[in-house]
Amino acid sequence: YNTDLMLLELNKPIPRNPVMSDFLSGSEDIISKRIAEVMQRLDMEGVEFVPARLKFPQGNDSYDYVCIVMDKNVYPAMDKDRSVYTYENESYTVDKFVLDKVALGNIPLKKRLGFRLQEAPGYRLYHKSVIDVVSMFNPTGVYFQNIEEYNF
Repeated sequence: YNTDLMLLELNKPIPRNPVMSDFLSGSEDIISKRIAEVMQRLDMEGVEFVPARLKFPQGNDSYDYVCIVMDKNVYPAMDKDRSVYTYENESYTVDKFVLDKVALGNIPLKKRLGFRLQEAPGYRLYHKSVIDVVSMFNPTGVYFQNIEEYNF
């Protein structure tokens, strides 16, 4: 990643007067600067906050967003005895995910405040303490789901 600036592009269809939320969907978590500032104060070791330029087709770019990159924090965190999954072709198909609390307990808290699952790298997990702080700011465009209660 170029840690100077992440370029993002908003594709069609685009409403005439879009109302932008605090969280946007993408290959990484994309958050508003106001939420990024809150999260950065939490000293989330290994989590990078990369400034983003959101490009609109009309040319009125926005610099009000930040990408969260967790490439340094990818951990095996599946309790393979209690989860329901299949593993083939070096890929997991998960029906029920249970966190391995012992494995996670061996990772310092600052390094697991935000991380990606090694078994399912598209899933980004945040510690409850991060969610609690962010939720106090009533972010728009997001809800948080406990992965152990998630219906895959």
